[in-house]
Amino acid sequence: MSYKFATENINYEDYSSGRVLYNQHGTTSFPVRLTSEIFQRCTNILKQDGNLGPYSIYDPCCGGAYLLTTIGYLFGEDILKIYGSDVDTTVLELAKKNLSLLTEEGLKNRAEQIRQMISEYGKESHNEALQSSLKLMNTIKHMSHRININCFTSDATKPNNINKIDPIDIVITDLPYGKIVDWIGSSNEDEAIFNLLDNMLTKLSNNAVVAIVSRKKISINHPKYKRVDHFKIGKRQIILLRPLL
Repeated sequence: MSYKFATENINYEDYSSGRVLYNQHGTTSFPVRLTSEIFQRCTNILKQDGNLGPYSIYDPCCGGAYLLTTIGYLFGEDILKIYGSDVDTTVLELAKKNLSLLTEEGLKNRAEQIRQMISEYGKESHNEALQSSLKLMNTIKHMSHRININCFTSDATKPNNINKIDPIDIVITDLPYGKIVDWIGSSNEDEAIFNLLDNMLTKLSNNAVVAIVSRKKISINHPKYKRVDHFKIGKRQIILLRPLL
């Protein structure tokens, strides 16, 4: 796959999981360049319909919210609201900590934690993390508005479990798969994906875009959505859908 939008292979080390962004055992990160490509493909479709933003974005399987947090840093000017939900209450605490880094308060707290680690351990990696936190703070301070962030526990495969959100312009989610993460509360993966798409319908704006990331062999189909884009990179496939009006 050739990138259409994230054409420059930029150094994204400031966004590395565990550097400034928090991580914990059992959670996954997501390629930042691919995140940028997906978001820009979504916004390009919306802009063609006259929706110039700022946008509301939602990840119903957010895990530690690594994907959402990096989007917030990369495209904060284009984002009005960020919603993240997950059925796992433990991992959601990590998500809240990461999304707090999109605020000056949260980032100041993180920088102080890093300074304490420098004082205790004196590792060069901690000095590098501090420098990254200062760069991210500069990004936050230059945003023209503060992003409205809402992070909550929810099984998005179950009916009426995502009532806390306003109409969404963009959904981007990396579906659970593999040995690290899996669907919770569902033994049928195809059914879980179908229900996820079904339950989101009432929460999408009229011209919303839904980007689903999954392993290549998974079939993503729903009679109330149309596919508008599809590409593959590595072991992943990315499918962009729009609700049928």
